[in-house]
Amino acid sequence: MKAHLAVVISLLVSFGTQAQQPVMSQEQMMQMMQQAQQMQACFAKVDQQALMALGQKAQAMESEIKKLCQANQRSEAQSTAIQFGLEMSQDKNIKAARECGEMAQGMIPKMNYPTSEKDLEGRHICDGY
Repeated sequence: MKAHLAVVISLLVSFGTQAQQPVMSQEQMMQMMQQAQQMQACFAKVDQQALMALGQKAQAMESEIKKLCQANQRSEAQSTAIQFGLEMSQDKNIKAARECGEMAQGMIPKMNYPTSEKDLEGRHICDGY
């Protein structure tokens, strides 16, 4: 988590110098550090092993969907992707990580798993493979 904190601070400092912003006041720096500590405490509550397991499950699911698509089982691929998306959207660890991510926008990749046909915006899951 300390690595996340260092990245956030370095990005903010880098952005501030690139944008020709005035130097942060001591009060602003203290506030930023306080927010970073809150973010770090939030991430500490998230089960990192569970997130890693979910990441591995997502990779396996992507492989399965790709195989279904390549076997021209488009309907099954679509329903599998949507079912997995629903499962992921309900996972307590992903929900917790998202809440922490709101504190540090951009640090956690947005997980856009389809949860309905509407989410695919007229595309088919197989079109990306």
